[in-house]
Amino acid sequence: MLALRVLDVKKCMNYLLATEAFDVWEVAEVKIRSKLSYVIDGHVTPDFLTAEEMESEGLTPGGCVPFSGVRHLCYEMIKGKRTPQSFRFSFLCPREQMAQIIAQEQLQINPEDIANLTMNISYVQGELLVTTSCSERTFSLDKSLANAWDSWVLAFLRKMEIAVEKSA
Repeated sequence: MLALRVLDVKKCMNYLLATEAFDVWEVAEVKIRSKLSYVIDGHVTPDFLTAEEMESEGLTPGGCVPFSGVRHLCYEMIKGKRTPQSFRFSFLCPREQMAQIIAQEQLQINPEDIANLTMNISYVQGELLVTTSCSERTFSLDKSLANAWDSWVLAFLRKMEIAVEKSA
């Protein structure tokens, strides 16, 4: 698990809300606390969409929507003269990316044994933090997946030149 403090909040927020950099990530949940409190549950509502609509949007039953589908809403909730009191974006690594990480690192892990790889971006008391977690469906002492995930997230942030430092 990583715990990082983002050094350039404005740059990171620009990538998050004004570019497509995070659009493929699945959104588990977004919480924003400003004048009002907002909560977006990113899980697809069962039986709302037809099977054809789910397929055309690339969604799976019980899955989460990509950030591209809610980014504009989040931007509207956050923009303004005053900074929100707090917010948290809980992102899940898409299954395709998960498979690429496993292959690239030559890990002996079945993708079906992974519950999720999570990246949280939260703003609390003036600090922007990035944390990661790895949840497997079975118990394992092997931390190679968690280490590979942490390395991948660091490389993802580095690619956008978002400076971070390890948080206490």
